[in-house]
Amino acid sequence: MNEKELFQLIKKALKIKTKVDIKSNASNLDEWDSIGHLLLLSKLDQKLKGKTSKISELATANSVKKLLGILKKNKLLK
Repeated sequence: MNEKELFQLIKKALKIKTKVDIKSNASNLDEWDSIGHLLLLSKLDQKLKGKTSKISELATANSVKKLLGILKKNKLLK
């Protein structure tokens, strides 16, 4: 998975019509609420074949920038 694919996954999971980028987060996207976050984590886990389920940091990642950092650190993002 690369950054562009992550942006698309977030957009699809949260059903966002606007652009998702590195500056997107729970504060500036109304769709990124607690339910939206669970949907996002579920889609991410499906896409990465269960590799994210043991990364507890993802539960508190409330921005695209944090998600990117965590995924890169765990070698799940190109």
